[in-house]
Amino acid sequence: MTINWTVVSTLTDIVGALVVVVSLWYVGVQIRQNTRAALATSRQGLLAADLGLITDYITHGIDPHLIGDDVQLSPLDERRFTWIVIKAIRIREFAWHQLQCGSLDEASWESYMAPIPGIFSTQRAKVILDFYTGNPEFMKILRTRAMLAPPSPPPAGGVA
Repeated sequence: MTINWTVVSTLTDIVGALVVVVSLWYVGVQIRQNTRAALATSRQGLLAADLGLITDYITHGIDPHLIGDDVQLSPLDERRFTWIVIKAIRIREFAWHQLQCGSLDEASWESYMAPIPGIFSTQRAKVILDFYTGNPEFMKILRTRAMLAPPSPPPAGGVA
């Protein structure tokens, strides 16, 4: 019995090609899973930050959406107000960075930016934009959205 080395070589090449195809498929699946995991982690981080901000609103009773310019705040609460607004800005700036690198979709970005008109509906909050320094491109976006916010008085029975 003689071995046809051409057939053996051809079969080896076919098996090798199949191994390469299967390996590439497996790597592709792993990359997609890792991408999904990274996106989920990014969104989870943004959500945790936003929930922390809401907790601050509740804990300190200071919500920029509800405190009008006519409301007198103690010096401590005025500082809390400032830093709560800055925290809201930082969360949105992080979301903007995530959008820029493709880790956040446009719809999620818009949902994070939706509260901006309410947060900056008072002169008190708008002044904080002059205090905060962030990415210049992001700040242009933020200022544009904040300045479009119509002034809104706090709801009846709001924070005093």
